[in-house]
Amino acid sequence: MNEPEEFRASWAQTWHNYSKPFLPTNIVVALLMFVIGYMIAGYAGMVLGPILVVGGITLLHRVASRQQGLRLSPNGVEFLRRDGKIVRMRWDGIQSIVVINRRSGTVIAPYGVGRAAAQAGVDMFADANTGPGLTGVGEILDHSQVERQRQHGAQWVPFGDPLTVNMSLTMIDRGWTSGRIGDWFRRYRPDLLP
Repeated sequence: MNEPEEFRASWAQTWHNYSKPFLPTNIVVALLMFVIGYMIAGYAGMVLGPILVVGGITLLHRVASRQQGLRLSPNGVEFLRRDGKIVRMRWDGIQSIVVINRRSGTVIAPYGVGRAAAQAGVDMFADANTGPGLTGVGEILDHSQVERQRQHGAQWVPFGDPLTVNMSLTMIDRGWTSGRIGDWFRRYRPDLLP
């Protein structure tokens, strides 16, 4: 575990991130395309229209979710965003594992079923993109800083003032606490996970 390891969302994981939350919308779009397809091209359009439109939207969502990643190294945790920026925290900068609402990026409650249920509404936990993530002191690197860090090699170079950042690790792996990602935490920050 001395070499950096990178993680990307699996195809099954993207179902939870991008397909499941938009299922009601996709059903409405499919029904509209069913009617519009029939009006434009008859029975063939009625069948092909919904398949092409909803299939295309779903594929775009799933491809987009695979463009972000997580890199773990002896330095700490880096969340690789789709826009090319990097959110990172050193191992000692991680304050705790918390439940993060993916849509708003806010902390809902401490991690753990009992504490979380006591401090947050049930509707928040029903959200498909809510789950355990990290909060702590870190930094967000813009494109030029990412390039300068790449030139410096493996050792992290500090950029600017540290700030409080949240990382929703459920975007990469919903079961990260018990998998390979969790192994990194058990090695470098065993106090965070049971």
